[in-house]
Amino acid sequence: MPDTTAYLYLGLAAIAVIMLMLIASMVLRYRSLQQDIKTLEKLDDPQ
Repeated sequence: MPDTTAYLYLGLAAIAVIMLMLIASMVLRYRSLQQDIKTLEKLDDPQ
């Protein structure tokens, strides 16, 4: 049977990178959403 351990590690590394990118994207979207909410509340505030 051929040794495919290197491909296993490469696949796991690729999955880890994709997951980190997904989490980073979600964090950036959350921060952007919070800024949008603050802007909308500021515009809605009658002065």
